[in-house]
Amino acid sequence: MMARHFLVATVLALGLLSAAFGQPATKVYRVGWLGYTAYNTPEDDRNIAAFRQRLRELGFVEGTNLVIEWRYAEGHNERYADFAAELVRLKADAVVAGSGAAARAVMATSRTLPIVTLAAPDPVRSGLVSSLARPGGQLTGLTNLPDDLVPKQLELLKDAVPAVKRVAYLRCSRCFAMSGAGEAEIATNFRVHAEAASRLGLVWQPLDLTDSADFAGIAAKLRSDPPDALLLGANQITFALQREWLALANELRVPTFASYRALGATFSYGPEYAGAMRRVAEYVARILRGAWPGELPMEQPTLFEFVVNAKAARAIGLEVTSHVRLRADVILD
Repeated sequence: MMARHFLVATVLALGLLSAAFGQPATKVYRVGWLGYTAYNTPEDDRNIAAFRQRLRELGFVEGTNLVIEWRYAEGHNERYADFAAELVRLKADAVVAGSGAAARAVMATSRTLPIVTLAAPDPVRSGLVSSLARPGGQLTGLTNLPDDLVPKQLELLKDAVPAVKRVAYLRCSRCFAMSGAGEAEIATNFRVHAEAASRLGLVWQPLDLTDSADFAGIAAKLRSDPPDALLLGANQITFALQREWLALANELRVPTFASYRALGATFSYGPEYAGAMRRVAEYVARILRGAWPGELPMEQPTLFEFVVNAKAARAIGLEVTSHVRLRADVILD
């Protein structure tokens, strides 16, 4: 009996001590997110939800042991440097970089802050990593192929809308340069695009945007001589001007094509981003548990989707034929 009373007293005493001094604090991890722009479209919300959900499944829950610092450049790449410095001051444990420019800004600020890329175009050629199999430094994650996809996008556009003759391509050479591409590489990419258009019998009209302020002048040019379609390049400026481009396309009643379906274009062809977001979350979780990015192989996208936005097509009076519907992986009605 005495032993039982002693045991109960001991347990109570330990409980009082625990209440007095508190339980060991759960570590709260801080992850930065450097993105293009905060769209807040249903598709974009779906992708972000996939990222958050996968982190929860892996034990990292916002409000419990995780804080995500959301930062968006909104078409101004120079903001990434300030964001990177802020994340270093906040002692972030990792950063998700939505572009090569964002990753470079972090690397210029800290050589130890782990980076997971969501869409880094050719990180080996641009010097971000030593190799995909063994990145070697502070960066890992997913690569992207936006420029390599342009010929395929043109092929799909021509097949979906055979009447298309002239395509205006909204590109950003400065964005390429900020991602680490050299002048020769940029020129080669642009030549490949023009050659792909020529093979399809299309008149190619590249229009260079270096800043969001360029929109008014380019829009005026397109209004005075409308193309048959707009191809929205996968760059920060185009993303920041998403609503403006779609409004202009509706005004001109021409289809749009993009590499990211959340942009709301008539057609899109590119990686399946919800799955990519889940994969990025898995990289982040491994790093928060102690893995070093340089030892985690990078991955290239393997799943692509051709998306037809039937609602956007109806807005410009474009009929989506049964042939196009059968070819599409996703139809947004």
